[in-house]
Amino acid sequence: MKNKEIKYYILSSLLIVIVGFSSIELATRSLSWLSGKGFTLALHELEPYDKEIDDLYQWHPFTGIIFTPKSIFQGGHPNQEKRALIITDQHGFLANTPILNYTKSANEIRIATIGASTTANINLSYDENWPGYLGSLVQQALPEQKIQVINAGVPGFDTAQSIGNLALRVMPFQPDVVIIYHAYNDLKAIRKHVTFKPDYSHIHTKPYGYHQKPLFLIRWLDHSMFYVRLRHQYREYQQEMKKLNALKNERLGKTNRLTHIPQEARETFAQHIRSLISIAKTSGSAVVLSSFATLNDPKLDYSKAESIEGLSQFQKQGLYGLMHFTSGLSLKAILEGLNLYNDTLRNIAIQEKTGWVDNASLVPHEDKYFVDRVHFSSEGAASMAKNLLPVVLEQLKKR
Repeated sequence: MKNKEIKYYILSSLLIVIVGFSSIELATRSLSWLSGKGFTLALHELEPYDKEIDDLYQWHPFTGIIFTPKSIFQGGHPNQEKRALIITDQHGFLANTPILNYTKSANEIRIATIGASTTANINLSYDENWPGYLGSLVQQALPEQKIQVINAGVPGFDTAQSIGNLALRVMPFQPDVVIIYHAYNDLKAIRKHVTFKPDYSHIHTKPYGYHQKPLFLIRWLDHSMFYVRLRHQYREYQQEMKKLNALKNERLGKTNRLTHIPQEARETFAQHIRSLISIAKTSGSAVVLSSFATLNDPKLDYSKAESIEGLSQFQKQGLYGLMHFTSGLSLKAILEGLNLYNDTLRNIAIQEKTGWVDNASLVPHEDKYFVDRVHFSSEGAASMAKNLLPVVLEQLKKR
């Protein structure tokens, strides 16, 4: 074969591959669009190092990251078809308006919410999420006041990061009420073979939000819906096998995870919550604590067959999710931790005379209230807001 023929052969083969792959990609996107999932990849389908994800966050010297100020993006969740329009203000808080002034107007009431992804809930729009919906309920109850909610939740945050977030980013805006919603992410700080540190520096070993980027070819493939969804199916299969093996090993007593919550972890969580309360109260804000709500009732004994048999398929997936995302603890320890930390929150609320809402008991442990093990659907967010409303109003009356 002559050199010219070889070149034509290579070029024609390359052209066939490009046309074939482009056709598959176009067909995948068209089917996705026709099924209501959109023509482009959803946020939850992207990798942490992808530009679209990287652009959502901005480095912050004391909290690690915050949402990028003045940004607009589409949020979502793999178990939720609807995409949500998410807006941040000029300070990086989730908002329904791009402007938040440091100075309050005379008739303005500000409510700040501190937490992680279950407070940010970027699968829901501002008005559907519990902080925004709570603001609309308070506005209805107090029509002569201007109600402003500062949603300062950031996905992945634990109480250590929220201390800096509340003290340095939120309190300058003089909130009248601060709502603290934390527990689950603090359990992730507990690892079996890692020395526990009260500042959680043992789990934050890299700049927060840093992700090593793979080779160019992989990054290029990450833009293909066909490739990403094929990879997602493979990963789901792998995770399912790991989750099943983890539960099987736990039942056989072969788990390599911690089976109880260390005392130092409990004491650290309590100290962090007290620090958050102190920061708010010192600046004159009232405080409301909430227990942490989950899809699965942590008070049930899931080692009993009847407890598992009574669960929906979605709730069973929720148990697998708890084990997958809290890799340092056995399922028994995770549930123990949720109960212990919720008890800690209730006791601190009594001792510190803060507002208290037991959302862990009030939000039903039912499929329609959650999109996964801990994140809320619009129904779950509405339940949270309605449960918080009377306590928030009571705290405002006291002021």
